[in-house]
Amino acid sequence: MSKHVEDYGWHAVPRSLDTLVADRPSSKPSEPVKVDEIPLPDSPVVKQVMAYAGEHLPSKTFNHSMRVFYYGRATQPSV
Repeated sequence: MSKHVEDYGWHAVPRSLDTLVADRPSSKPSEPVKVDEIPLPDSPVVKQVMAYAGEHLPSKTFNHSMRVFYYGRATQPSV
């Protein structure tokens, strides 16, 4: 086992997208998801982290992080 796998859990994936996703069920979007419809988790920790990140991160980095969060929530199956 290579050191990268041991240290980071990395493993090789097929280069072909078709091969990579062949075992996954197909899903089609039903309708657009609006950002306003995706709530942030409601907990004191989330509120503190959002306040801290908003204050200490450059605005472009903070906004990018929020886009990544919303994109991930919009593309995952409902939980």
